[in-house]
Amino acid sequence: MQKNSYWDNFTSKHKNDWHFDPSIKSQDYDYVGRLKTNFKPLLDLMNDDNNFKEYLIVEKNSDHKNELNSRIKAFQDWGYSEHNTSSLQITDEEFPEIFEPFKKFAGFGKAKVVALKQYPGQFLPWHEDTYVGFRKENLIPDDVKITRYSLFLEDWKWGHYFLSGNSVMHQWKQGDIIELPPKMHHVTCNAGMIPKLTMTITGTVTNEFLERKKERNFEY
Repeated sequence: MQKNSYWDNFTSKHKNDWHFDPSIKSQDYDYVGRLKTNFKPLLDLMNDDNNFKEYLIVEKNSDHKNELNSRIKAFQDWGYSEHNTSSLQITDEEFPEIFEPFKKFAGFGKAKVVALKQYPGQFLPWHEDTYVGFRKENLIPDDVKITRYSLFLEDWKWGHYFLSGNSVMHQWKQGDIIELPPKMHHVTCNAGMIPKLTMTITGTVTNEFLERKKERNFEY
């Protein structure tokens, strides 16, 4: 890896936030609980690729800050391209009724839900979630806390993979929810045989959110 690369700069800036030692067995995500709801309408929607928009993480965006574009440059330097970083995405804005249970259960203030479909051979490389776009779209001040839930829409299948820091998440069940610490790098990919279906729920932290998280019992 080149000196002064994206990763070198990140580890130097955040050296007091995490150990950055791949040999340490650390717990780098929080298992929040399991959502109990009717997944069928959403899964039926996700069966048809025409309902999705394709997203390539290696594409630069003129709206991005320099920090985000430097990360995209790093992905390209690491060998990722448009051929192996594709994901299909649907948002709650396009199908609000179907997405309502997934937008409401957590008790966020402002929230955005994205359902994702990864075909075999596709990666979301080593990265952190910045929430820059979400904060900008919703005019959220810097002092308002934002977090993200990752939710698994089907039981785990062989080859479906989620890594957060030094922790591997696998053998999940439908509806399982995890939350990552701020600035924690992570990876999600499909090295299996069928599409991998997941969801992110990004939102502003409220007292209701904190109470529901504490109960660890979600139903909608």
